[in-house]
Amino acid sequence: MKRIVSLFLSLSLIVSSVACTFSDWFGLTSTQIPPTPIGPTPTPMPAASVTFNVTLPAPILPDETLYLSIVDEVTGLGLNPKNYPMQALDATHYTLTLPFPLGSVVTYRYLRQAVLPIFEDDAYDQPVRYRMYYVQAPGIVQDVVTSWSDMRFTGATGRVSGKVVSAVDGKPIPGILIAVGGQQTLTDSTGYFLIDGLLPGIHNLVAFAPDGAYQTFQQGAMVAEGKNTPAEFSLQPSQFVSVTFLVHAPPDTVQNAPIRLAGNLITLGNTFANLHAGFSTMASRMPTLTPVGGGRYSLTLSLPAGIDIRYKYTLGDGYWNAEHAPDGSFVLRQLILPAGQSTFAVQEYISTWQDGPSSPILFEVETPPETPVSDMISIQFNPYGWAEPIPMWPLGNGKWMYRLYSPFRSLSTFQYRYCRNDQCGIADDIETAPPHYGRTVTPSLTPQNLKTIISAWKWLQPNQPNAVVGLPVTPRASDFWAGVEFLPASDPSWQPWMPQAILTLKSLYNELVSRFALLDSQDNPRLPVCTYPRL
Repeated sequence: MKRIVSLFLSLSLIVSSVACTFSDWFGLTSTQIPPTPIGPTPTPMPAASVTFNVTLPAPILPDETLYLSIVDEVTGLGLNPKNYPMQALDATHYTLTLPFPLGSVVTYRYLRQAVLPIFEDDAYDQPVRYRMYYVQAPGIVQDVVTSWSDMRFTGATGRVSGKVVSAVDGKPIPGILIAVGGQQTLTDSTGYFLIDGLLPGIHNLVAFAPDGAYQTFQQGAMVAEGKNTPAEFSLQPSQFVSVTFLVHAPPDTVQNAPIRLAGNLITLGNTFANLHAGFSTMASRMPTLTPVGGGRYSLTLSLPAGIDIRYKYTLGDGYWNAEHAPDGSFVLRQLILPAGQSTFAVQEYISTWQDGPSSPILFEVETPPETPVSDMISIQFNPYGWAEPIPMWPLGNGKWMYRLYSPFRSLSTFQYRYCRNDQCGIADDIETAPPHYGRTVTPSLTPQNLKTIISAWKWLQPNQPNAVVGLPVTPRASDFWAGVEFLPASDPSWQPWMPQAILTLKSLYNELVSRFALLDSQDNPRLPVCTYPRL
């Protein structure tokens, strides 16, 4: 049976390099061995040509070039773009035709390139994250750039609003990503969405389910000045397929180090948000593969058929410690599962974790005794701004390690710091907590081993013996309520910890219920006699 898999990169051999050995705290040694043949390339998917026509708000300068920039949301929107120069039709109209596999969802934006890139803005002078186009057949896209980052917008606009429901039962669908004219929003709990500040004219509207639960939808939307364009439509639910990934890791992979699957779906670590340093994905939200012996790792996921899935393998996130091609470039794979199957198998080879000749850097850290045993220790890097934290690898007895392979080619020096539970900037090592900037490291051709003993954590003081003093307890009135309030704002980095927070609240609540029930059974006159539900 043919596999419908398309890859942005065809790999032919695992990278060959000078043999080296590595000893870590596990007491293990891994040695690079000669390259292994990768086997047949997956069957290419049929492609379709898409023509992008764009109208600019004003002519570009003589020394500038207009590019169509196809962005990589898994690596980071500005970290691995593919920029294609466009052809001028006249001073404000440009065109470009590119082929894409059928079923692809192209994420792109426009930029002017001179000495520095100048990206397009929306009507509110906010950067365009990306536009979307769903490739179902050969097609033509008509786009209009609203504004640029070096100018302000002052024109007239309109809006698009509507409701998204299920084609099966008509129920509203929350959390659907709607992209129109360079702007994005998510449907609310009633399936409603609104995008304002759109230039008059025809815009391409794409509805994409971040978890892949519904098939991608696309249609044109005519926007009139000062008017609202209704756009109500239904989405077909996706068929889910049990997909098993069998992955061959490079020989220098630290044994039992967690290899993650980073991708463009929520289930693969994507937040669909602008995180620190331009990232979109988080390591803590990515599924982890299981070692099965012989340098192989396995993972079985339930994934939607027909959805454009972009992904890569990583020892960190989509940028740090991600897989690279033999030439050092980032790898971004594409998988569009065929419908009508219940199971599917993918066997793939990771060429290398490194992007050049620089040697990996080993970070070793020992935490203070008061560190809770349930804590995870994270490491955070700063190449040009603090990126998202990455979980370190536990060694036991308060010791942790992390081996960083890449990317080093574009870095001369960078900073790093440690924190608890991904909350860097809040729960930091006391020596690098704000306003301190972190420790500095410079990539080198020779291996580096950076050891740190953390003396204390910010916001976590050593336990001190305290004398317990009996105090009189003033009874509350029978109508007194106690509760827990959630903050109205949240950060995407908190999401991996939300299930544990709910379980902690549940445990606390049930403990209080048990205590109150015990007091009630003793006819304690200070508490009302009542029953309490259990969560």
